[in-house]
Amino acid sequence: MFEIVLTSAERALLEALNELGVRYLIVGMCAALLEGAPGTTQDLDLWLERIDESELREAARRAGGLYTAGLGLQPPAVGGQGLDRVDLVLTASGLEPFGHEFTRAREYDLDGVRVKVLPLERVIVSKRAAHRTKDSAQLPMLEATLAARRARAADEERG
Repeated sequence: MFEIVLTSAERALLEALNELGVRYLIVGMCAALLEGAPGTTQDLDLWLERIDESELREAARRAGGLYTAGLGLQPPAVGGQGLDRVDLVLTASGLEPFGHEFTRAREYDLDGVRVKVLPLERVIVSKRAAHRTKDSAQLPMLEATLAARRARAADEERG
């Protein structure tokens, strides 16, 4: 598995979200990397079940940052030193409602923090549905990773 190292602020934010009971999923390429795909990402995409401004404000404060509710087309965000790659995601292309995807999520220890992660199969569905050039460019690598995983599992079953 690809080792993702969090900044101390990112770790504090995820720990605070967990402590406050905020349900979120790591999605996008960060999820794909945790699921074993090779590659890189510049974002830590957190799909939130719902926006509770007081909880998000408190989580950001505990991480040494701040929360902004967004305005117009600007989505809600957290900011501050060490939080610049965190993106709050409110909807995910091509996926079921949050609660359904949450039940299928995989759990990982991410740099000392327990997190729920969108499975690679669902990352692929979402990237395909997004119809963005950068997502389409990643699909062959993600699909090859999934195929290799399935082939390994089949070999293991055969003994």
